Amino acid sequence: MQLDKTRIAVRERGVLETLDLALHVLRVYLVPLLATMALGAAPLMVVNHLLIGWMLPETDNLLDIPLRYLWHMTVLMFLEAPLASVFATSYLGQAVFLDRPRLRDVVRDVWKLSPRIVWCHLLIRGVGAAWLLLLAANRDGDFEPFLDVVLPLLLVTYAAGLRSFRPFMNEITLLEQNPLVSRDAQRITVGRRSQMLHGASAGDLFFRWWASASITVLLAAAVYGTMLFVSGVLTNDWSQGPGMLLVAYPAAIWLTAMYLAVFRFLTYLDLRIRQEGWEVELRVRAEAGRLVARYG
Repeated sequence: MQLDKTRIAVRERGVLETLDLALHVLRVYLVPLLATMALGAAPLMVVNHLLIGWMLPETDNLLDIPLRYLWHMTVLMFLEAPLASVFATSYLGQAVFLDRPRLRDVVRDVWKLSPRIVWCHLLIRGVGAAWLLLLAANRDGDFEPFLDVVLPLLLVTYAAGLRSFRPFMNEITLLEQNPLVSRDAQRITVGRRSQMLHGASAGDLFFRWWASASITVLLAAAVYGTMLFVSGVLTNDWSQGPGMLLVAYPAAIWLTAMYLAVFRFLTYLDLRIRQEGWEVELRVRAEAGRLVARYG
């Protein structure tokens, strides 16, 4: 590994350039990113189906759209998107320096840090609360505005606020591997590192997150619309049946979440360059490694 020979050029970029670069990175690493994203998203799809699958109606009528199911599925996937992308983020961190990161190394690194991931995403960022809320729902009852709309909307607002000002939780826990707590006052924990990294750039991060979120909402709608169109052309059936709702709709959102994970990772690199001179640090560390190798 040569720290000054990166697969992605380490330099400052604006938000539009970063969005464009995310598409190029997605094209180059499409297969491994799909595989790593599937590792995180597939178990969550099973959990989501167990939680809200009962909300699906029996009919396939296009006019009978299960709004309750779609609402809860959208809320769940919004909250779970960073959790689903943990393997993809770990892969991207290795792909910056390695030509061909191994999938087993990615899985090993994520598994080693799983307690921190569970704490940050399930307990702090609202995923566990959403699961408990749906477990408590009355499956034999009618639509309840407070449980079905108000509480999920509060969770979404809470998570959106965290992500817009503190978006790099995956990068801090997976790539920098800071501990959650430490008895050593000098040790940088996840909380301290988050404050150091995000504090000085809150306004810029807020703008970047909302810009990317707006684009990905449109992208998710376009991807799902394309899937519906292709399905209708091939089968001559334009209804949003179980296949579209159970597979295509979640797949469209997970695909856009994968793109957003790439954009977030590139934004993390850009922030470290702007605040910490990361590109200079890499060159110094690379040269120091060469000197040690040469002179012992």
